[in-house]
Amino acid sequence: MNKKKIKFYPVDNGDTTLIILNAKTTILIDCKIRDGEKNNDGAEIFDVKEDLLDNIQYRDKIPYVDTFILTHPDEDHCLGFKKHFYIGSPEDYCDKNRDNKEIIIDDLWVTSMLFDGAINDDAKALKKEAERRRKLWDENSREKNKAGNRIRMIGYNGDDRYENLPNSIPGDIISTINGKAFVDFEFFVHAPFKKSLITASANKDKNFSSIAMQAVFKHKPSDNYWSASYLFGGDADHNIWEEILKKTKEHKNEDRLVWELFMTPHHCSWTYFNDVPYSEHEEHKVPKKTSLEILDYRVENAKIIASCKVIKNNDDNPPHFQAKKQYLKKVSDQNFLNSAVEPKESKPEPIIFEVTASGFERIDIGEKASKLRQVANGIKAGTIGTTRSGGLSSVEGEFVQHKPHRFYGE
Repeated sequence: MNKKKIKFYPVDNGDTTLIILNAKTTILIDCKIRDGEKNNDGAEIFDVKEDLLDNIQYRDKIPYVDTFILTHPDEDHCLGFKKHFYIGSPEDYCDKNRDNKEIIIDDLWVTSMLFDGAINDDAKALKKEAERRRKLWDENSREKNKAGNRIRMIGYNGDDRYENLPNSIPGDIISTINGKAFVDFEFFVHAPFKKSLITASANKDKNFSSIAMQAVFKHKPSDNYWSASYLFGGDADHNIWEEILKKTKEHKNEDRLVWELFMTPHHCSWTYFNDVPYSEHEEHKVPKKTSLEILDYRVENAKIIASCKVIKNNDDNPPHFQAKKQYLKKVSDQNFLNSAVEPKESKPEPIIFEVTASGFERIDIGEKASKLRQVANGIKAGTIGTTRSGGLSSVEGEFVQHKPHRFYGE
């Protein structure tokens, strides 16, 4: 049986997360694809593009992801998009695009901030592609809902909800991915809020406009409870998370804050806990109660992912050493995972979890990881007969059992 997985790529300060569902559906949340062999600290740069090509699906020998979610258009969330993703009508994909191994996005999810805040070249490329797709809906083209043309707006169009194209606002549940309905996976939309998009557009602070969601997984479609949950929010600061907590409580949706995996907002920045600079005012050094309360929705053995460079005891922000100290008050040291040092600082590799009946199991370390690497190496060496047509087969093994958590009441 194909396994559901979630993979966090080591990209220093930035986000790139791949969700793989067992219908071989892939969801990429943000991207940061760098050139070069080593970063400024001398650590090897992991080849994100090559790994994506090994894990996503192919159609007519053309690589594609089912859905790409841009949380917000900052460069560290879309770096490499222009070079590595296809821009244009899928019918126009040609040999040049194939030679460059450009990845088609079947369904693109963005916010209105992309149209107001595309400053860097990669965001501008994303904007161009989103505008092309949106125009198909404006013109009611027959091609609008074809793979490679789909688009979904997250949030509001000014004061109003988008009317003429697929859209989702806070409080909505999304269980259809690239035209396929799922009963064992869904997103719950937490943000952006209407006022956040308006404020971000006015102030050009794209962090306010970040998409925040909870993703929940069942181990098997027949299960009557969600076994694993992931909470993320791009670069949303403590003000946004305070509003998320308030709205969630008001609507009695607190189960939508439960998490087993939590991505530290803004790359382990202090902005999740309070205003910055950290040292400017004494009150800045006190974490907001609402931010701490969000962290209390964790389940047993929950893990925090810090997608950032190596966290050092200095004045950097992000990542921020005092922010890490706050996170460590909520989870143990072994459950705080800095992507820049896993499994080792000189050569970081993706952190990978698999969905089991009792939650997420980490599979990039230990015996199962060794078996997976053997399969991967065999494929690349040609000793295992498969091609790039949808990623590596799962290697069966015993799951590490821990106390099940069920937040949808069996």
